[in-house]
Amino acid sequence: MENKVKRFLIDGAKGVTLGISAAVPGLSAGTIAVVEKCYDKIINAVTSLRKEFKKSFFILLPFVLGLLLGGVAALIGIQRGYKAAPFTFTGLFAGLIIGSLPVVLEELHKGNSAKEKIKHIIGFLVCLIVAGGLGVTTALTETNFNDAVLNREIWTFFLVFVAGFVAAGACVVPGISGSMCMMVMGLYYPILNTFTGSESILHTGDTMFKITGLLYALILIIGALAGVVVCSKFMKFMLAKHRNTTFYAIFGLILGSLVSMFINADIFPKYNGGIALWDYIVGGSLLVVGAIAIFLFIKFSKKETRRK
Repeated sequence: MENKVKRFLIDGAKGVTLGISAAVPGLSAGTIAVVEKCYDKIINAVTSLRKEFKKSFFILLPFVLGLLLGGVAALIGIQRGYKAAPFTFTGLFAGLIIGSLPVVLEELHKGNSAKEKIKHIIGFLVCLIVAGGLGVTTALTETNFNDAVLNREIWTFFLVFVAGFVAAGACVVPGISGSMCMMVMGLYYPILNTFTGSESILHTGDTMFKITGLLYALILIIGALAGVVVCSKFMKFMLAKHRNTTFYAIFGLILGSLVSMFINADIFPKYNGGIALWDYIVGGSLLVVGAIAIFLFIKFSKKETRRK
């Protein structure tokens, strides 16, 4: 009994770190799960839910509870901080992505044939263009989802489902940040503002605004659950059959996302006098600090794992 309680608390603590990493753009929950040696445990439990529901449920419970706790705490801090210093937070997020790149880079191996190499190149380029192009496109077309979400336009409910699906699904992939994917799509801050801050459902007397906000939350959760289940099975298949090509595609997504983090509809207009000099300086510094910190964390964690 004591061992079970201890295991529950340890897994819960790991869940908190996964929640924080899922909420922070640039941190990959999949990477952290690999480093903490719980990735396979979670994936196997998710893919076995139908066959062994009770066993899988109790395996996932501490991770889910911890994830919710860590995620909510991180999101509240991010929502408040970004408004005050947008470039600072973007720089930090980008640094976290750069620092975690070695996790993906060590998985990249040249193919044994010309056909394999072509597949790697195509996978990399397609994902690079898609991830980078999304942010640039929203910036050039001035596509801002924040007003549409606040006005509860009908089509945004489907968009919220897609955001939940992509974000949660991306968390399954080592090296990819789910919240970063939402940022690239231009949905991270609009959805975040719905649940935290002065424009949230917690700070309004409009009953219909609250009801539709809760509906957003429900749709987001449904999308997230669907994303985890579908992407877990998909990644299990892809890593088993096309591991190398998959990581080349992941590498393309990460590099493209770095572009979209700095050029998107939310931050791009702020470059024209909306960002203070100190914000650029601190953001640039945190980019370097964040990259070094996450790189050393992953390196140290792997070293400790090998010792055990």
